[in-house]
Amino acid sequence: MEFSSNLIMADIKDVIPNPLNPRTNNAIKTDEMQRVIKEKGWEVPITCYQRGEQYIILSGHRRWEAAKKLSHKKIPVYLVEAPKTKEEEQERLGSVQGGKSDWSVYEWAKHTYDMWIYWDKCSFSELARKMNKSCAFVSLRVQIFNYYPHSEIEENLKNNKYSISILSFLIKWLDTLSRLKPELVEHYKLEMVRTTMLTKIEKGLVGILDIKNDLFIHKASNEQVEKFLKEPNKKLSEALLDIDGYSKRYRGKSKIKAYVNEINNANDIIKRLGLPEAVEERAKIQRILNDYNGLILNLKADLQAYLNDTSSL
Repeated sequence: MEFSSNLIMADIKDVIPNPLNPRTNNAIKTDEMQRVIKEKGWEVPITCYQRGEQYIILSGHRRWEAAKKLSHKKIPVYLVEAPKTKEEEQERLGSVQGGKSDWSVYEWAKHTYDMWIYWDKCSFSELARKMNKSCAFVSLRVQIFNYYPHSEIEENLKNNKYSISILSFLIKWLDTLSRLKPELVEHYKLEMVRTTMLTKIEKGLVGILDIKNDLFIHKASNEQVEKFLKEPNKKLSEALLDIDGYSKRYRGKSKIKAYVNEINNANDIIKRLGLPEAVEERAKIQRILNDYNGLILNLKADLQAYLNDTSSL
């Protein structure tokens, strides 16, 4: 018990959550924690450092939340040395929580970016090694938080209206637009185009398959792109449909859904076919069956190739 002098019973009103904690909702999954505290008591105290009359949490935000819901007046607090810098505090927060599998998309992205800044914008391979994550994991999150103004993406990352993948593909889509249609981007400014696309993603008017494929940028004129951006409820798939006859096949749906519908339609037709007694009719039915079987095989092969192409997401 050589550290017993650091263990205190603190008034819960004096214990406050860390403002740098990536987790924005400490109430997530606290029911089980409340049950454990009621049945077994405090097995592990909350780790804090002292600042004036208050105790700032480094580890144990959800236990603190559970204790509040249980109306505890005092809770066990293990006091440690205060961080010397904001960066050190962020690193210590990550070290005690980095193994948590229930962090949200936003929490992981923010923490990854903060650690990249703290480690002097080190290489992604070095950042991945230090965080025990893949290089692809850290690079996507850093690139996104380094590219977008945080105020544009934070709220919709928190409520899952944006995903890491769609934000990453939007960066590439905007880069392609800037390269192929520089006059339009210069006239309307990249910021306006970016915020318009983010709004359309939020509304569900632009999906990941829409911007992974930059066919619209290649086929549309500047005027057609401008029209799409100016119409607030226009889907990107509909804008492509307006200029590309081949896209009529998809009728604004994703490629996968369109293929699944065609396969299902073919199967329905086959199931409805009767078995006539006449030899000529049987031969006719067999030809139709062969045609539809060939269609199904071709659609399945095309769909599998498409799925293989998107598996890198």
